[in-house]
Amino acid sequence: MQRPAPGTVMMLDCITDDDVGRKLRVAGRMLMYDPSTALVLLSLSSYGLLVDVSLVIDPDAVLSTVKWGGTLDPNVNYNWIHERQAWVWVMGWLERSEQDLPIPELPPYTSPPDVDPSIVLKALNVTPARDLDVVGLRSALAAMGELLPTTYPV
Repeated sequence: MQRPAPGTVMMLDCITDDDVGRKLRVAGRMLMYDPSTALVLLSLSSYGLLVDVSLVIDPDAVLSTVKWGGTLDPNVNYNWIHERQAWVWVMGWLERSEQDLPIPELPPYTSPPDVDPSIVLKALNVTPARDLDVVGLRSALAAMGELLPTTYPV
């Protein structure tokens, strides 16, 4: 049995057009989820990324008021979808859409990040990352040569 290829860990603000077609593992803050499109707006600093979560969520379960009723799988944690500004890890394939995707509408008190509406991460897995150390992650990736060191605060 062949093992699936791992995703390349990458900082969200380092994703470029050259990464389209790659399997990535990205961390960011979940700003908004739009249930009508199954798109999540993920951000880090002033950068944003659209994430298609249609393969990893059960829309009935997310909208359900019954904790373990209906189709909700008790082995899957959907709480991150309701926690604005929550840190999450997302693994998936970075793709270019033929049409610009709709960016989920943010509350008026939130500054919108810079988002390319034609690039989307097709999520295979989303997990909460409550204790994520973004500065440590950036330092570790820089030490491994995966990105250039930055001097600005995250």
